[in-house]
Amino acid sequence: MKEYKENHHSLLYKSNSDLALYSAGYEECRPGQNYGPRVRPYQLIHFVLSGSGRLHMNEHIFDISAGDAFLIPAGSVSYYEASQDDPWVYAWINFLGIQSQTYMLRIMTAAEGYVIHSLPVEKYQTAIFKILNLQGDNTSSFLAANSILLQILSFLFGDIDFREQDWGQRYAADEIRFYLDMNYPKKLKLKDVAAHLGYHPHYMTRIFRERFGVAPKQYLTDLKMKKASALLRSTRLPVGVVAESLGFEDALAFSRLFKQEFGQSPGNYRRHAESPSSETTAGL
Repeated sequence: MKEYKENHHSLLYKSNSDLALYSAGYEECRPGQNYGPRVRPYQLIHFVLSGSGRLHMNEHIFDISAGDAFLIPAGSVSYYEASQDDPWVYAWINFLGIQSQTYMLRIMTAAEGYVIHSLPVEKYQTAIFKILNLQGDNTSSFLAANSILLQILSFLFGDIDFREQDWGQRYAADEIRFYLDMNYPKKLKLKDVAAHLGYHPHYMTRIFRERFGVAPKQYLTDLKMKKASALLRSTRLPVGVVAESLGFEDALAFSRLFKQEFGQSPGNYRRHAESPSSETTAGL
């Protein structure tokens, strides 16, 4: 593995910058080599140069091969593994900053997901190797690395044919949905979401409802409940911990909402999911 990680500036400095490179690297993976499940505080993009592998994101599985890039937004739980028969070789960049999520959201929205297919990955490899060849851990290297990061993002926006004039209501609604999908564990207030993305709350609600047939508040609630039911079925985490992990103020408020959604308390839901009779029924 080859990696460049700039340590001259703190993570806090980079987080408060407009956009900053965290690290870049290159790896020839072993058969079955994997990472995760893991949550990272920065945006991550892998460019697959050869071979193949698999990405697990938000309960979805993506098969990925040479010429693809896969995107892992900050704060998302991800797991990825190289193929046993044809393990991938990839180069990657990690970046963060105030504008990093906006750039990532727009790339994902235009690409319609976490994977971009049929990229000319050689030019991305060349750019990343320029970062890997930088010498020293100083301001000069930091600025040089960030200039290459901007070039890589410029390549991406060009290769996915991102058009500013097409960034209308449809893409804006997709951007809102991606934001909710990635930030649902937080204590989100929709007015803050609208302010962060630069929309008026009423406009945000209208275009989201027109695109997806549901208001963003209800979409967020449904998403939290779906994640809650999965956690209750698959873990032994206390109900209070489940509630906190999904951004609820207290376990009581979470339990009331859960009962409204599923007709029983979180505890009863878990007990029913664990009972032999429910397993038998589920298999019919």
